[in-house]
Amino acid sequence: MIVLGVLLALALVPPLVGATGGRPAARVARRVPPAAATVLLTGFALTVSLATGMMLCLAAFLGTVELFPFAHPSDWSAGTLRARIPVPSAAGLAAGTLAVGLLGRAGLHLVRVVAGARRASAAVAVLPAVGELAVVDDPAAHAYAVAGRHRRVVVSTGMLRSLTGPQRRALLAHEHAHLRHHHHRYTRLAWLAAAANPLLTPVARAVDQAAERWADAVAVRAVGDPATVAHALGRAALAGPPSSHGLGAAGHDVVDRIRDLLEPPRRQASAGLLLGAAAVVCWASTAAVLFHTYNVIEFAETVVR
Repeated sequence: MIVLGVLLALALVPPLVGATGGRPAARVARRVPPAAATVLLTGFALTVSLATGMMLCLAAFLGTVELFPFAHPSDWSAGTLRARIPVPSAAGLAAGTLAVGLLGRAGLHLVRVVAGARRASAAVAVLPAVGELAVVDDPAAHAYAVAGRHRRVVVSTGMLRSLTGPQRRALLAHEHAHLRHHHHRYTRLAWLAAAANPLLTPVARAVDQAAERWADAVAVRAVGDPATVAHALGRAALAGPPSSHGLGAAGHDVVDRIRDLLEPPRRQASAGLLLGAAAVVCWASTAAVLFHTYNVIEFAETVVR
């Protein structure tokens, strides 16, 4: 019974880490260097999502041995397996149903993202551009980066008119940073992990924030003055509609980013270390459960022989 209790506790580690990871993730996005924070948060989201999915699939597999014998190997002792890892059939069915639902949710999200990316890439491909920069004649203020085969930074004339010369350089440096450092890969992977595990939605938002701060940092290095980037961010937010990427983003995140540019927060390496340790614990607990289950299955096969 002690072994079973430990096994259950280890199996619950990934979902518990996912459920409690939102607050430390937001702290990491602000207090860890943005490039490191983006990579760390994305890795954390993928780790928790994969580990939780593996635990659900394993519970479904072990709990449905008697219900669906045709879906399990025939050269083992199901009774021995049930005696050593007694996962109730109801729990196995629930875990399997949840795993299928979350997998379908992630698949649907992936299809939508791929389709949207293709539409965006095709739309900007026809715009006249100089290198990767396309300026569109539009009085509305907007600026955004489109990744893909036809990489573009799209800026409207309305946005350019609302900014000074140094602020325009900050804007372009920010948007080009999204393309050069492939921020779309991190954000899309994080949101895919959140689609497969909705508990990770706050972590995916933190990845978005970290990627924006990463681009802000690149813009600061390009113009040499954080105040210029902060002013550009404020003007763009007031002039343009909300945007998921770039200086046109609006809302409380803009206020936080401006504050961090003008008064950089104290770095807190412990927040990143804590999140990294949580990811390691997730993998360790998952590996321990899988190793124990493998040994039990090997024993069940020996009993039959």
